[in-house]
Amino acid sequence: SDGGTNWVLLQDLAAVTDGAAWDEVSISLEAYAGQEVQIAFFYDDGAGWNFGYCVDDVEVKSLDPNDVSIKGVGLSRYSLVSINNVLEIDIANEGGEAVTSVEVNWNDGVDHFETVDIDVPAGGEATVFHPIAINYSEIVEKTIEVSVSKVNGNDDANPEDNAVTRQFNTLSQEGKKKVLIEEGTGTWCPWCTRGVVAMDYMYDTYPETFVGIAVHNGDPMTLAAYDNAVALTGYPGCNVDRAILNASVSQGLFDEYYNERIAIISPADLDAEIAVSGSEMSIDATAVFYTNFESANYRMGVIISESGVTGTTSGYNQANAYAGGGNGPMGGYENLPNPVPAADMVYDHVGRALVGGYDGQVGSIPASIENGVVNEYFFNYTVPAGYDVNNMSVVLVLIDQATGEVVTAEEIKYDGASSANEEVLEDISLSVYPNPVVTELNVSFEAEGDYNVSLFNMAGQVVLNQMHKNLSGAQTITLPVDGLTAGQYMVTVSNTKGSFTKIVTVK
Repeated sequence: SDGGTNWVLLQDLAAVTDGAAWDEVSISLEAYAGQEVQIAFFYDDGAGWNFGYCVDDVEVKSLDPNDVSIKGVGLSRYSLVSINNVLEIDIANEGGEAVTSVEVNWNDGVDHFETVDIDVPAGGEATVFHPIAINYSEIVEKTIEVSVSKVNGNDDANPEDNAVTRQFNTLSQEGKKKVLIEEGTGTWCPWCTRGVVAMDYMYDTYPETFVGIAVHNGDPMTLAAYDNAVALTGYPGCNVDRAILNASVSQGLFDEYYNERIAIISPADLDAEIAVSGSEMSIDATAVFYTNFESANYRMGVIISESGVTGTTSGYNQANAYAGGGNGPMGGYENLPNPVPAADMVYDHVGRALVGGYDGQVGSIPASIENGVVNEYFFNYTVPAGYDVNNMSVVLVLIDQATGEVVTAEEIKYDGASSANEEVLEDISLSVYPNPVVTELNVSFEAEGDYNVSLFNMAGQVVLNQMHKNLSGAQTITLPVDGLTAGQYMVTVSNTKGSFTKIVTVK
């Protein structure tokens, strides 16, 4: 506005934003240079103000003529040797003039400067492809810095937003990639039958490369630590490889998520052998990497799932929004009542335990990794009374601690072949007391060697860790807990052979 009533529409924001996430929009005020004007944001969705639009971080500034920023870099995290990896650089024009050329560089210890012609108006964005591909003929571990050094032949006016780093490894071979979908569900949720149907579809369609876990909420099958850690805000909802978060659920969407993630290269293969003696399950987990790391930051974790779960109480009745067919077909649920009686429901892939915590077991993968070397870790799990071990699966996950993403997963179904005659990790007679505890927790166990004594919250995060070396015989370690928030915690005693866990309540 010119200060009176002459308003001019500068930009229809709905035309340049997706309406579902924050977007950055630049609007030129060059035509009003030297004038005193007012700027306003006008909202009208034409539907009685039922939705809304948010505007934040408004900044009015003078623009330098030559200023770009890097908004993103496209580069595979892993590659086979002798493969051309084209580097994509997403550039935004932050300046007041059109950008016609940029000098881009990637540096792995050696510079690779190239000038690329582009046409990006003020406020616009473009993707630049570096002319020199990233290609190594041997197994390497590299930190690559990507930068833009010149704009239109001149030094960039604001170089602070012109450089990013990416980790890059070449592999001797690809590991097997499996996609993990952790689907939030609940018997109270009338739309969650959609998730049941989608999960069955995925196992039928991708039996060799899909792993699914039903993470229950607000019903008798809820595992609080798991439910809290997935942090879903709507049901049914899902996390995919813990990279696509809080996403919607349907058969078609599961296909989309799967196709996006299955294309990602895995640097490792996972496997596990399961032995059961009575109620004690020992899991011999292995990870074989096909590259070298000087300072890796990965962990293995174990998720126990159970299929064929049934119940007789009303909490096992499944709410069903598709009853009667009014909301369309849904894998036969349209022919069932609302709710579906517990007697007619069987629940599969139910998440029963997180062995090692949601973020994986500390120390399960060493920092130094050599190509082709087997990395082994033993996990232990006590099967609660009422659970059917013969319907259980061990889902082994490899978690990148830098991103929190699941790199790959492996599901091993217990086939009942293990017996008490097979090797099971020796019991260390772990006990914790007092329980509940207020100030100091005693952790007692039989030891021989070096041990980590760790305390995890129910989201699987380490809140306390102690390393004790050269222990022998009966031990009692005291942990201070008086500064912790009241609630349940997991106490884990572990060494290179495996781990044992107990639950404790802090008051």
